[in-house]
Amino acid sequence: MYSTKTSTTNNQEFNSSYMPVGINENVTLKEVNVSKTTNGRDFLEIIFENELGQTATMTEWKNEKNTWIKTDEELQNRDNQQFGRILQVIDAVCGEHPDFEGNSFAEMIQWVAQTIMTNKTVLDNAFAKTPTKLRLKVVYDKKGYTKVSSLGVFIEPMTVKESQIKLWKNDLLERPIVADVEPATDPLGVTAAPVTETSTGADDLPF
Repeated sequence: MYSTKTSTTNNQEFNSSYMPVGINENVTLKEVNVSKTTNGRDFLEIIFENELGQTATMTEWKNEKNTWIKTDEELQNRDNQQFGRILQVIDAVCGEHPDFEGNSFAEMIQWVAQTIMTNKTVLDNAFAKTPTKLRLKVVYDKKGYTKVSSLGVFIEPMTVKESQIKLWKNDLLERPIVADVEPATDPLGVTAAPVTETSTGADDLPF
């Protein structure tokens, strides 16, 4: 039923719960999770939060041979790059990283979660629970979801005066148009923020 007597106008600004794309400042690490999908695949989820409570997620999966990764050497290179990304987070939050050698992805991500959260707890307590302030680069993925960038330097403490984080031409800073998919909208015509993989990581499945 439609009536001129009951029509309404929403004059409130839409506030997304997801961190905007670009280089965000004064971000803190919110949580680190080691989880499994319903079919048993391990993944690491690192969630960051800004001063407005908006979040951005970094999700890491086990690398496996496929069309683009055919040899043991190529697989090892991917693992090295992945671990390099993760160590950026550890160094930014904890100041440095201890030595580690592991034989499996599951072992590695357990070490990462323990290293980050243990150091975070110690640092928070030492500074009256004031978490380390960070700069963080956030981009869109090809599906239009926001995520932590995986290109170059993407995270650093706010104490770094000359930032090493750069916006690259390959960084998606505008939401891509996905063919044959109607964008989700709310009843008042405001485009809804894309749902990220913050809770389960299910939308980031590599298959």
